Amino acid sequence: MSNKIILCGIQITSFPESKNPNAESAEVLMLYPMENVNAQKFKRKAVGQSTETPFGKNKLSINAKYAHKLIDTGAFVSNKEYELTVGFNTDTFENEISEIVPIEPQLKKHFDEMLKA
Repeated sequence: MSNKIILCGIQITSFPESKNPNAESAEVLMLYPMENVNAQKFKRKAVGQSTETPFGKNKLSINAKYAHKLIDTGAFVSNKEYELTVGFNTDTFENEISEIVPIEPQLKKHFDEMLKA
C-alpha cells in the first residue's frame, strides 16, 4: 500500500519506569482539518488544521528503528509531501509505516544524502 501525504512530525515515546522500559512506539504526525462538533456531551467550533487525531481515526504508526534513523540523521524535513509505504511488523504484529520517500526532487536528494552518511 502506498500513499502521498504531508507529514509535519515524527515522535518516539517510551515509558522508562514501566514494566517494559525499552519498549518504544513511534508515530508520524500529519495535519487534519479541524471539524465543528455539535454532540450532546461535547461541542466545538473550529477552523484550520491540527495534529490531533480525529475521533474514530487511528494514529499513523512508523517503525521505531526507522523513526530513530530519520530523526538522528536529520533526513526528515517537516511539512513536506512524502509517499508512505506500509508493512507488517512481525515484532509488534501491527501494520506500520516502513518507509517514507520525499516527493520533491531536491528534498529527495537531501534525504538520500543524510541517510547514506
